[in-house]
Amino acid sequence: MLIILTGKTASGKDTVISKLLSLLPGFKKVVTTTSRPPRDGEQSGVDYFFISREDFKQKIERGNFIEYVEYGGNFYGTEKTQLMDANQDLIWKIDPSRAGKIRELIDSRVLVIYLTVDDSVVLERLRKRGFSQEDINKRMSEDQKLWEEYKDSYDFVVKNVPGQLNQTINKIIQIIRPGHSV
Repeated sequence: MLIILTGKTASGKDTVISKLLSLLPGFKKVVTTTSRPPRDGEQSGVDYFFISREDFKQKIERGNFIEYVEYGGNFYGTEKTQLMDANQDLIWKIDPSRAGKIRELIDSRVLVIYLTVDDSVVLERLRKRGFSQEDINKRMSEDQKLWEEYKDSYDFVVKNVPGQLNQTINKIIQIIRPGHSV
C-alpha cells in the first residue's frame, strides 16, 4: 500500500507521519530530497535528503526523480529508488500539486490524504519558523490555489486540530485500516 500524505504548509505532516510510523509496523517513510537547508532538529536521510541546489539540478538532468517541484524557492522531489520496494507499505509526503497528479506517475494502489489546518495555525507556525509576512502570504496563497486546482484528486481530507494529534491519527488509521484505532 502506498499512502500519500499531503496538505497545507505547516499543517503538521511531519508530526503526523512520525506518529503513524510508530503505530503502524511494516510501514516505511519515503524520504524525499530537498535543496533547502535543514531546520533545527532535522536530520539528512531521516527527514529529507538535504542537498545543494546544484546537486538537485544534476539529479533532475540525470532523470533520478519520479517527481519534483520548486516550492517556496527550494526544490523538493522523490528519487525513484525510494519507491522501488514493492513489498513494503509506504507513507510518502509530497507537494499537493504532485499528489493531485500522482495517479499519472504511479500505477500501483495509492491512497491520497490531504491534511488541513486552520489558517490562523499556519500563520502562527510560519511566524515561529521565521518567515516574513510576505513569504507567509505567498505560501498561503499558493496553498489556496493548489487546493482549488486539485481538491477533487484527494481521496480524503483530514483536519489536524492543534492539541488533538491522537484524533487526527485515529482518523487516518481508520482510513488506512478500517476498524483499527490507537
